[in-house]
Amino acid sequence: MIKSLISVAVASLLGCGIANAADNASIEGKEKITRNGVNIFLDPNSPNKQKYLNGEFDKSLERMKKAYEANKNNKAVRGPAPPVTQVLVLNVCSTKYGGCEYIDDNQTETRYDHDGSFFMVETAVMGYGGSNTDMATFAGNQATLYDYAGIDMNGDNIIDGWQELWDISKPANTSGYFEYTARSMNAPGNSMSTGIQIK
Repeated sequence: MIKSLISVAVASLLGCGIANAADNASIEGKEKITRNGVNIFLDPNSPNKQKYLNGEFDKSLERMKKAYEANKNNKAVRGPAPPVTQVLVLNVCSTKYGGCEYIDDNQTETRYDHDGSFFMVETAVMGYGGSNTDMATFAGNQATLYDYAGIDMNGDNIIDGWQELWDISKPANTSGYFEYTARSMNAPGNSMSTGIQIK
């Protein structure tokens, strides 16, 4: 059950060098779920539809919406999509903890110990970064992007950010520093990083 807790499948990324905010390519063929005014774009057979409807992701979406609101002046209606404006670590999930520990703003270390065969970190990027430009490491090892979802914060069917899930179970590490970096797909091509010490 924990393994499917955050599994979110969505959207192919745009193949062009400059992503346009008005381009709906990343939502075509996806099912739209609306929760508290936020649109989530999922594959039609996603096992997470009911989890979103039941509110299991509400805390993460609330934090992403807060980040979006803080930077909404960067939003483009037509033309190039906004660059990366904020990166977040939302949850650390593991077998040892027995679920997901929500990470607050400015939290630098997990409150609880984490480890196990299921060991994931949920991150978010506001702006147009995303799976093919983002990277993460844990204890100096490359993390594996497990899944991602496009998030529309204001109901205009344009992706404002991405929720990403990173598998940090291999190689086996019980603790270390997790670092997440997102790079803008569009000019100025800026990068932003954040991280957390995992006990």
